[in-house]
Amino acid sequence: MGEKRITPTSSGNPAVGFLRRFPGIPAAVTAVLMLALTGNQIGNNHVTFAIMLAGFAVILTAGIILRAKGRLTDDVLILLLFTAGFWLRLCYILYTDVTARQNDVADFRDGYTGRIFSHADYIIYIRDHLSLPDFDVTKHGQFYHPPFHHFVCAMFLKVYELFLPSGTHNYESLQTLTLLYSFGCQYYMFRMLRLLGIKGKGLVNAALILAAFPSITLFAGSVNNDILSLMLFFGAFYYGFKWYGEGKTKDIIISALFTGFGMMTKLSVGLIAFPMGFLFIAKFIKDIRAKKGLKTFGQLASFGVIAAPLGLWYSIRNLIRYNTPLGYVLKLDIKHMDISRFTVKERLFGFYGFPIEDYFTNMGSDGEQDYNIFITQVKTMLFEYENCRDDMLMTLTGYFLLLITLALIFLSFAGIIYLLVTIRKRGSVTEEIALVILFVAEIVSTIVFSLKYPAICSQDFRYDFPALLTGVFAIALLSGSKPCEKLPGKGLRLLCIAFFVMSAAYYAILWTYVKGAAVIVEPTW
Repeated sequence: MGEKRITPTSSGNPAVGFLRRFPGIPAAVTAVLMLALTGNQIGNNHVTFAIMLAGFAVILTAGIILRAKGRLTDDVLILLLFTAGFWLRLCYILYTDVTARQNDVADFRDGYTGRIFSHADYIIYIRDHLSLPDFDVTKHGQFYHPPFHHFVCAMFLKVYELFLPSGTHNYESLQTLTLLYSFGCQYYMFRMLRLLGIKGKGLVNAALILAAFPSITLFAGSVNNDILSLMLFFGAFYYGFKWYGEGKTKDIIISALFTGFGMMTKLSVGLIAFPMGFLFIAKFIKDIRAKKGLKTFGQLASFGVIAAPLGLWYSIRNLIRYNTPLGYVLKLDIKHMDISRFTVKERLFGFYGFPIEDYFTNMGSDGEQDYNIFITQVKTMLFEYENCRDDMLMTLTGYFLLLITLALIFLSFAGIIYLLVTIRKRGSVTEEIALVILFVAEIVSTIVFSLKYPAICSQDFRYDFPALLTGVFAIALLSGSKPCEKLPGKGLRLLCIAFFVMSAAYYAILWTYVKGAAVIVEPTW
């Protein structure tokens, strides 16, 4: 299997061909230009919204004109969708402060203060000291994470601050990196779908789901280590699949580098071992039969030699120097987020007013808690921890987005069943099984993690985000199936369009929501 077997519809336009090959260039130029012009923050959100609407109007007008001229091919439509998604995320970071809707980032201050539980501290420490932490990381919150993301952020600040007046800082600039990482995450996911033979209506439906996917929009403005680890995860997966199909040593080396740097960003990237391990074993057996086993063994050995040291050195260093357990995770001590009193049965099967009465995340601060793992997954997938119950516009938009998402989730599970039933009809059995293994590994890992660390935030969708790839692939596969073609009114396509529109609408108008002061209710449980 390789990309040579894919024959997507071509636009015949050299510009479109260039953008398909090098989409990161215009994205990077646009992001850096916006950083130079605005510092990644516009004080007046109405101005940001006007800029956002103007961009959407240009993209929509281009689509209408191209359609009228008969030049709106699948490739061009997909390009416009991802352009609109990128524009949405760029405007999102313009109206989103670097302290808003973050996970474990806290606030940035000039100089490391010794506070715990802060990715911001971690970045500032490396920037100011140009060294790794020289203390027991188990006593300093987020410092237990591997340092690659924080190192890149620190070096970015060092370079960027050369262009600022002496002694001044602009931590909003870090969202330039996360914006580009979010684009890279989408890019590798989409290339995976092409590599697996998805095309036509299935590819367009996949683009509609991914282009403005809520979690990816949130990741664009979130300056912790999540989105870089995901981009590297999908990059490693993509090149691993290419290697399986083509057997080129360069692909396995690139995959190893992505894996190693991914684990140097966040150890959870190591879950890639399950689907990739299956691919490795399958290819090794196949190549032994073809008397090419020695070469494959050498390639696999090179993967281990590169990925393992890159991914594990920080954990081993802390084990040796501070006796930090391998796989150490910071345990929260926040009473209103503690859900340890709920049974395993309640955590897996307990339901409570969802989705009719309750669809924004309950973080316990108001006396209500989300304790069901799967309900919390859906909520955080769409809204993270934003709670807009007191705003009618946000509530209605969020509610329709939720209902559409639940329908797509149902169809994704139907698509996985369809995948397994019809898997022998396609020429990528091993690769599709690897995708199912990825899905199972991520879901099981999240359940185990959530039960081991019983806090509301442990159930966050960001911990098993890679499972989205399998779900989108299943929907794309279902799009071209005979059962789907019999649906009235092109039902699946309309559902995907609705998801794109409502996702974009929710995050386009989120700037209007003004959150009141948080009221922490003393837990009574």
